[in-house]
Amino acid sequence: MSEPIGCATGFPKFVADAGSRVVWGQFSPFHDEAGSRREFHEYRMYGILLRSEIWLSFPERPIGRFADVTFFLAHESWFTQVTAGLPNEGRTSGWYEHVRCPDGSDFLRWPGLFEFLVSPDGRWVACRTLEQATRESFQTYLLGQVLSFALVKLGHEPLHATTVVVEGSAVAFLGRSGYGKSSLAAAFVQAGHQILTDDLLLIREISSTLCGYPGPPRIKLFPHIAQQFLPGQISCSQMNPETEKLIVPLEPHQLHSEAAPIHGFFLLDEPAQNGARVRLVSLSATQSFFELLRATFNIRLVGQDRLHRQFRAAQQWAARIPVRRLAYPRTLGTLEQVRQAILSDLRSENREL
Repeated sequence: MSEPIGCATGFPKFVADAGSRVVWGQFSPFHDEAGSRREFHEYRMYGILLRSEIWLSFPERPIGRFADVTFFLAHESWFTQVTAGLPNEGRTSGWYEHVRCPDGSDFLRWPGLFEFLVSPDGRWVACRTLEQATRESFQTYLLGQVLSFALVKLGHEPLHATTVVVEGSAVAFLGRSGYGKSSLAAAFVQAGHQILTDDLLLIREISSTLCGYPGPPRIKLFPHIAQQFLPGQISCSQMNPETEKLIVPLEPHQLHSEAAPIHGFFLLDEPAQNGARVRLVSLSATQSFFELLRATFNIRLVGQDRLHRQFRAAQQWAARIPVRRLAYPRTLGTLEQVRQAILSDLRSENREL
């Protein structure tokens, strides 16, 4: 188990009062309370430029201009101040707590692990780790659920998908948590293919082609799956104390580090409904549209503008990228057959072009 990450040495000069009416424009994010300049690290992730006070265990890549999103550490006293008096109305829970603040900020908390405040425009994220947090778990949630709030506020539409690169094209697996997306991706990695991203997929257009962007160099797997497909890489951390799932770091040759054109989406059927063989079924444009809507990564932000943008994105993707329903027996021995079926589908489409 990794060591917990450190705490902040200072916090930005916000003006804040009860109920998180944070005046985000009246603080200096690059200096701490004593006026000392903060040190930041720079990264590129999902095609987004990130600046982080917290060192992330990924290669740094100088961005050379203003970051799209900046992460910084804040003290417990600061979080106590800005979250005091937050209304219970509109508060959502589940596996994490989310509150929309009066100023448009979003407060997120995983009890015992970490808490965050995402600014109204998505460009600033205040972070604090709690007693059970590890560096790996912190990074995983920060660059997944938390960053999704910032991405949506910046006008992007992240999908819940695990994506591999096959012969230069991205193949994205859709489906609910627990349906086997990461396990299938691990089988592809064992066969020599590369991961583009695990869990969060950001699609953008490059030269009239819809492309997926690379995410963090890690994949989340249950121990027996990791042992089966990545046996030399299972010295890793749990996602959180409530699950056995591990955060498995990827080797450089296992990660596709550039944007890749998306060949298609494969929607994994519910495991209990699969028969005795591998089946691929093409979906209609209407079916594809609804499945892509269901595959949104962030279901908490539901403003009118966001929903309109989400519908437009799903319509565009459904019209330009094929979606196939994928059913197969949920046994480890079947995954190679699934991989071969997807390879055959990819190659047959390429021959038709």
